[in-house]
Amino acid sequence: MISRIERELLGGFGTALATRPARIVALVVAVLLAGFLSYKAVTNQITETSVLSEDRVSLSRYVDGTAARPFAYRYLTPVLVRFAKDTLQIPALLRMMPDAVQEKAAFLCTKSVAQPVASCDEVVSYAVVAYGTFFCFLLTIYAISNRLFGNVLISLSSLFFSFLLVNSILLLGLSHAYDFTVLMVVSLILLCLERGWTILSVIAIGLGFVAKETIIIYPLAFFFVNLGRLPLLKNVAYFCGTIALFILVHGAIRLHFSDNIGAGHEYYLPLQIYFFTEHITLSILLFMVLSLIVVFYRFPRKAQFLRRASIVILPWFVLYLLFGVQRELRVMVEILPLVVLLVTDSVSRLILGDSIAARPAIEA
Repeated sequence: MISRIERELLGGFGTALATRPARIVALVVAVLLAGFLSYKAVTNQITETSVLSEDRVSLSRYVDGTAARPFAYRYLTPVLVRFAKDTLQIPALLRMMPDAVQEKAAFLCTKSVAQPVASCDEVVSYAVVAYGTFFCFLLTIYAISNRLFGNVLISLSSLFFSFLLVNSILLLGLSHAYDFTVLMVVSLILLCLERGWTILSVIAIGLGFVAKETIIIYPLAFFFVNLGRLPLLKNVAYFCGTIALFILVHGAIRLHFSDNIGAGHEYYLPLQIYFFTEHITLSILLFMVLSLIVVFYRFPRKAQFLRRASIVILPWFVLYLLFGVQRELRVMVEILPLVVLLVTDSVSRLILGDSIAARPAIEA
């Protein structure tokens, strides 16, 4: 049965999908699917989570720069929201849309209850930014998957799994306004690293520092992925340069928001120790073990890019223990695009065998 599935997906059908017209059709399908799933994700984020109801990170305070620290440090999202509202004039454009669209926007605006209450113009502008960043995240995952696996069915499955994973977290009521922006930036970093675009990788990582300070883990991915690609001294220079860029960018952001309420970070290590030593039940342990198996299945056979980029999981876990809330799955947002690609590889190998590694990449 497995060999038959493999022949169908990676044989004649896969060859048919490799033609240019079929690739264009597949890309159109990916764009339409990403557009619909982005709409669902944004709607669920606003209606099912506390993204517009938590006073510490009221959208109004977030946009005007008075949000509590460390949330104020995640600066890229409010910049994009202000750009959408004041430069693109999204609220004015909305008033030109059909009544059904305006009614949906009005409904989303009613979910803004955090004090001070954000204006409907701010909510609508945020929704557009969230939609755009999540859409970009999904299509970037599709593009990377195409290059890694060379099969549009696997790539479309990866796109859909990305939505399912994020949406499952949203339906737990867990999200912050900057999450979709971080997903977009991380996926762009991974795309640049996979393609070997050195300068664009540095630019994407620098953009990530503005999105969230925990992107500091990605200079390590840059260094490891480029081992053997770049001369060692040049690679070290780029690595040190990105660290210096982080100090400059994040230092300036911290200085800018130094008068905001709150602390520079939230420290949770004691609570994490308590959780891991007192609350790991058998069901939780089995879930954790199964998750690790699915993520790292046949790890030595995965693409070199994936293996080397996975180095960021180690510092991410340390940061999670120190500064993450126990059992809050949304803290994996910094590595979620990488996890999606690792799981896609694992599941594809489980179903289709290791032959996926030999398939030529299809340009997105």
